[in-house]
Amino acid sequence: MAYLYKAVIFDCDGVIVDTENISNEIMKSMLLQHGLILDDKLLHERFTGFTNQENLKAAEELLGKALPESFDDDYRKAFHATIDKHLEPINGVLDLLSKITVPIAMATNARRKEMEFKLNKIKLTERFSTRFCVEDVENGKPKPDLYLKAAAALNVTPADCIVIEDSIAGITSARAAGMRVLAFSETLDAKLQAKAGATQSFATMKELETLLGL
Repeated sequence: MAYLYKAVIFDCDGVIVDTENISNEIMKSMLLQHGLILDDKLLHERFTGFTNQENLKAAEELLGKALPESFDDDYRKAFHATIDKHLEPINGVLDLLSKITVPIAMATNARRKEMEFKLNKIKLTERFSTRFCVEDVENGKPKPDLYLKAAAALNVTPADCIVIEDSIAGITSARAAGMRVLAFSETLDAKLQAKAGATQSFATMKELETLLGL
């Protein structure tokens, strides 16, 4: 069954570009050096899709101690060095974007500099001419601010928007904004996505094309 909608709003990391696996591996490795072992379930539930600030807070809670002041900066340097060499769009996403005719937007918990770098690197800056990052709102995901801002910019009511997400934080954010969510489950558990409020999960961009009636 294809869904009815007037706009599509995309997350970026893990949906447009394959950065979340890179980010997670760097975070896991760096936290391990400080004595925190993260399994995939905990990583996806507590870290994937949240802002860096929230992730640092969660890590310190789990560790029971503060991380070094340089941790965030060291993480960002390692992350940027990696994606500068290994950044690709998710398989099938370029074909998908070429077929969508309704207005689209991007809403990401990344900072502006990171968002612009990624879009420029994969040559999608023009396609996502309407885009918002965590610095554009008072509260990042899982709060609804980013998705509400994107819908307002597209002049479409939240109920008429379909959101493409993958993380628990992102799904929670879109549902709180009153939007339906199609969740990419290539990496994340579809059951966890459904529990967070995803309308339906999909495993490939071809499957998403069918759900969007393309």
